[in-house]
Amino acid sequence: MSDIKAKLDAVEIRFRKGSKQYDAAKYIVRQNRKIPKDERRAICQEIPIAESTLRDLFTELRKMGVYPPQETSEPLYRSEDPEWFPKTPHHVPEAPQSPLQEYATLEDLNELKTALSKDIHYLASVISGEPPSNPGKDEEEEEIEVIAPEEGFIDDPSLTRHSVWLKPKTQMYFDMSRQGVFANYEGSRELGPFTQFKGNLSDFFNIIVDDYFIRNYNADIGILMRRYA
Repeated sequence: MSDIKAKLDAVEIRFRKGSKQYDAAKYIVRQNRKIPKDERRAICQEIPIAESTLRDLFTELRKMGVYPPQETSEPLYRSEDPEWFPKTPHHVPEAPQSPLQEYATLEDLNELKTALSKDIHYLASVISGEPPSNPGKDEEEEEIEVIAPEEGFIDDPSLTRHSVWLKPKTQMYFDMSRQGVFANYEGSRELGPFTQFKGNLSDFFNIIVDDYFIRNYNADIGILMRRYA
């Protein structure tokens, strides 16, 4: 670098002021030329400084780029000082992409649970023979006015077969009824419909339905028989 002031500033940073290397380096840089061997011996006697130390000093000045004089200007830096190293620019994206979502949220799980529940009800309706509702649409609640008829007529009584899924608790009630556990109504001596009950599962459900609607709603359905001449 041809700028002597910049070279001297580099010497000020690299060497301790007042040391022999500092004085020798300042002299060499000010000359702004190559120093011959005879002049190097004179420097050793004038400062004074050892020849081996002076040789190391020339080597250090070459590394710093301040000796010998350069035709083109180059940036001066110290190898020991990290601030002198050129900084590599880092590319910073303007709009960093957000990380992909790898886990399902609680809301997603609840939606999945609701969809599975609708599908299960739909399949159960198909299996049992009942008219299925559309699992993809929410059923709208409608207020239905129920008018209880005074009498009803069934022309041809018949039996209808349906498939019923039993809970373990319902099966236990059926088994205990056959064992005579439910003979009387609770808190009274009135005999219940399961006194000496030995029927099958179909009888069990029909008795429960009749007893429930008669005792709670006084709704008893009678059969009107026809006689043919």
